[in-house]
Amino acid sequence: MSERLKHRTTRSLIVKVWVLTGTVAVADFIFGATFVTLMGQRGLGAALVGGLLSLTAVTALLIETPSGAWGDRFGHKRLVSCGLALWGAGLLVFSVASNPAVFAAAILLWSGGLALYSGASTALLVNTLNSEGLSHHGEHAIRGSETIRWASAALGAVLVALAGWAMADGVSIAISGGLLVTAAVWVTFTWPDSPRRSGSPIGRSMQRGVRYILSRKGRLLLALSVLAAIDLAIVILTWQPMTVDVVGFDAGLLGIVLLVLTLSTAAGAWTTRWTRRCSPEVVVGATLSIVNASLALVLLGAVGAIVAYVLAEFLIGIALTTLAVWAQATFPDSIRATATSLVGSATGVTMAITNGLMGQLWQALGLTSAVAWSAGVLVALLGSVGTLAAVTRSASRSANQGTT
Repeated sequence: MSERLKHRTTRSLIVKVWVLTGTVAVADFIFGATFVTLMGQRGLGAALVGGLLSLTAVTALLIETPSGAWGDRFGHKRLVSCGLALWGAGLLVFSVASNPAVFAAAILLWSGGLALYSGASTALLVNTLNSEGLSHHGEHAIRGSETIRWASAALGAVLVALAGWAMADGVSIAISGGLLVTAAVWVTFTWPDSPRRSGSPIGRSMQRGVRYILSRKGRLLLALSVLAAIDLAIVILTWQPMTVDVVGFDAGLLGIVLLVLTLSTAAGAWTTRWTRRCSPEVVVGATLSIVNASLALVLLGAVGAIVAYVLAEFLIGIALTTLAVWAQATFPDSIRATATSLVGSATGVTMAITNGLMGQLWQALGLTSAVAWSAGVLVALLGSVGTLAAVTRSASRSANQGTT
């Protein structure tokens, strides 16, 4: 393949991944603007909502954990297509659900599809770039994808704001599901096939991935990813009731609020171009610490809640983008997809458990107290992780000096 054709093909794939990322973000955030409110409107209490959302732990363990190895074996394009189709079907069922059993089925479909899709398009892109000798485009492609994801989420929020009439009866969620199914068809018929490693047994790939993320290189990335997932889960679960019950906004303004929050996250993702020269663990650790300090502001009432969530979303954008670039720069090609899916399953289980616990805390302590108490615990956990990382680094440095 000539250099010009190679670069044109590469550019085409990057653009397709960016378009898909934007499309999925629009659908996901139309859903995200309404799903907790919809469950409440259909008679589900806080503890039941948290319990149902914790079902995502099942799909994270059973589907997302091996999904990277499946992608290496059968092709990441196939995982992207199947994941989008299942995810879309889950949202279509969710839009008409009226009792806990149907909501549970919808959540399992939605989270199962998301587990297959998660990380597959990135693995397809990065592995293709590396196989073509164009790995230097990887960081730009991933950073651009993260920025587009949050900017497109803001577009989804605008659509919800302009079509507030569609929220109460789940029409907006049905539209989201249809958009994802359409994206699955587009990927199936227009995307190039992805590189495969058909000779690599799935069990062996899993073992190598587990060994890597539990190694000295992977442990800190995994720990900070888990802590970021807790913060993200808290914000996702609580921003809607915080907006309506604490700030006092009408439910019809949720789309506008989500627009502000997602623009804040997109701004955070965009600013990582200036933090990339800093150590990623320092950037993520510092931003997550400030996230949790800011969430404590909800105790100050409506103004405190507004400042807390806008600032938290900005910092989460920095943290998640830094983690994404850090992971793809660190994972070897041979286990990239497997390691990505293992970290994804760990964060998925973490978010599911957080949803369940937050639902109980919310019901027992009230919304603002539950958020503030959780933020305090996370600050302590971040301090522990930072201390352990510093001790481990110091011990490793001493051992290296002793052998020289």
